[in-house]
Amino acid sequence: MNDIIIALVILLGSIFMLIAAIGLIRFDDLYSRMHATTKATSFGLLLLIIGVSIFFNSGIVWLKAVMVIIFIYLTAPLAAHSIAKSDDKKKSG
Repeated sequence: MNDIIIALVILLGSIFMLIAAIGLIRFDDLYSRMHATTKATSFGLLLLIIGVSIFFNSGIVWLKAVMVIIFIYLTAPLAAHSIAKSDDKKKSG
């Protein structure tokens, strides 16, 4: 039963990463591409890390997984905001 849960969570994470990659190719402007990559990639990575943590099921692995998830969820929006601001500066000046 545990293997099925791990496989489903990792598969869902991979699907979200695929959706982010397709969104990066299909969307026209920078802002739509940033939205697709930051949202879907963050959630896909969350699911992948949870699947790996369930597989190894160790305290240190869970601690590292939580730290990576916090880091990703803190830096992804900041990076997208910085890219958007730099694009605005390019257009205005």
